[in-house]
Amino acid sequence: MSRQFDSIDKSKFEFVQVDKKIYDKKFETKPIGYFKDAMIRFGKNKTNVFATLILFGIIAMSILVPIFSPKNAEVLEERLAFLPPRIPVLENWGIFDGTIKRDDQVVDLSTIDPETGLGLPRDVPQQYIVMDSLENYEVSCTIREATCTGGQAVMRLDADSTHVGVISNNFLQFSKPFRSILKIDIYEFVERDEADQTVLNVYITSTFGGAYELIGTFDAAGVQEIDIFELYPAAFFITSKIKLELESTNSRNTVAISSVEVYNNNQTAAVFSESGFTLASYVIDSTDGGSGRYVRQNGTQLMSSYRYKAYDAAFGPRTVLAFSQEEYNAILAANPETCVQSADPDNPLGWVFEEGCPIIKVIRQNSGVQVGEVWYFSYNLVLDYARYMGYESVPYFIFGTSAAGKDLFKLIWIAMRTSLLVGVIVSFINISFGIVYGAVSGYYGGTIDLLMERFTEIVGRIPWLVTLSIAVALLSGVQGAGIYVLIIVLVISGWIGIAGITRTQFYRYKGREYVLASRTLGASDGRLIFRHILPNAIGTIITASILSIPYVIFSESTISYLGFGIGHGTNFTIFGITFSGVSLGVLLADGRDKLLNFPYLTVFPAVLISILMITFNMFGNALRDAFNPALRGAE
Repeated sequence: MSRQFDSIDKSKFEFVQVDKKIYDKKFETKPIGYFKDAMIRFGKNKTNVFATLILFGIIAMSILVPIFSPKNAEVLEERLAFLPPRIPVLENWGIFDGTIKRDDQVVDLSTIDPETGLGLPRDVPQQYIVMDSLENYEVSCTIREATCTGGQAVMRLDADSTHVGVISNNFLQFSKPFRSILKIDIYEFVERDEADQTVLNVYITSTFGGAYELIGTFDAAGVQEIDIFELYPAAFFITSKIKLELESTNSRNTVAISSVEVYNNNQTAAVFSESGFTLASYVIDSTDGGSGRYVRQNGTQLMSSYRYKAYDAAFGPRTVLAFSQEEYNAILAANPETCVQSADPDNPLGWVFEEGCPIIKVIRQNSGVQVGEVWYFSYNLVLDYARYMGYESVPYFIFGTSAAGKDLFKLIWIAMRTSLLVGVIVSFINISFGIVYGAVSGYYGGTIDLLMERFTEIVGRIPWLVTLSIAVALLSGVQGAGIYVLIIVLVISGWIGIAGITRTQFYRYKGREYVLASRTLGASDGRLIFRHILPNAIGTIITASILSIPYVIFSESTISYLGFGIGHGTNFTIFGITFSGVSLGVLLADGRDKLLNFPYLTVFPAVLISILMITFNMFGNALRDAFNPALRGAE
């Protein structure tokens, strides 16, 4: 090998950079610490960054909306209950326009338009109806109301009865010169057995106020005619109520009657006719020993469906009786420019105000009451309800209103603030205790760890429903017990997960060289735990802690939804600040029974809590990846 090198010409070799000084190359980048590296990795995941922005936006909204929103979320206002969502711009497209779809509303038959054939719903002012959406349709009915037309009146026997009779409310008039004929349209006989004998007996009184006399008996369906004056040839004019009687050998048999009419000289039009509601209004005769029921069948009722302008109805003019003098004077004092009184030309007892005043007009001043030397009056008046509530025009409730007439948008953020507060407080307790418990268990190990782990297993196996039941029983008489029950249930076993993660991290790091070196130099157990081991394990613990907050919020919502947590009227104070007892779980519980009629009461809180859970979990996952030491320096 050496002979081969000896054969190489040495003149071909030369020294390079002999006359130059060579230095270490300067780094162009700055050193990056652990936390900065973690934040760089966190920021590179755009999805997680976006979710984090949404999360902090929700937290900011829960703080700012309850403070700056002028809308009512505290005072009960029944007139504004269940207003649907109304959103600017979208309302122009017929979406979230503040109207409610109403179906199966009984039509007032007197309002039917002869041109269109459409009738308006009963007891609903026309100005609150979207007329383009109005539809009429018929449904079957058996009720005794004038709106239920047509059909038949049915007589049925009681189980121990052989006959039952009904008497008309109106008097029938029969005139001999006009040859009055009584016609009874029998719709059907219903007989359960061919051997049964069922008939319809017809009675009138030949003299005014006399006893009822049988004038006809029928056992077949069809229009049955009775010539009254063939039976009473000496009578000239008869005025009588009519009595119809079902007589049968089987109590299950029935007879259905369509109409009772009186015709003169065989005219095509009846001079007296009762059918439908008037026929069904006959009264059962309880004086002859018979008993049974008198019902309707095959009736039809005209119904309507339409869209209802809920906001116009809620904030429109409102008549108030006995309006207090104190509040009346307060309104006048607060609006001196618009509340200028002038005479009402249509009402000498009252007066009117200029447009813009919360009071439209006063109908009259009621009689006063004297207390000492002071007289107190009340007023019957009409309010401009929007201005009375403090709005210059009809407001927008973009999430609608609750059953108590409170702004659901503001109420949701108040509930979110409460849920977040409970989540942070409970998580802080769980994290603090869990870290200390897990650190002690993992650091000392051995028998101490064994005993502590067995205690953890016992606590973790207690069903939370058992804990909830015990807490409710023990605190049932304590004022504001809901918040205490909630915290106890969430804290009893909520620390176990954090404790387990901390224990694992301590087993991972307590045998490292730098820990052994510190112990050799005389570091105390407390210093080793909190200055050397815990800081190195903090990344994983932080991630687990962040992920525990949405779990607590969801658990709080579940418990409050079941009615055992905080609720309406159970305000609580923390650090001198009073918080509402309304949480997301309480709102979900409020909307539970009204899901079909008012779905927005459930949908909006449910969507918001879903977004909160998703963003919190994405934020926690992002922190987990960012603080993972194995990924340090990774793109």
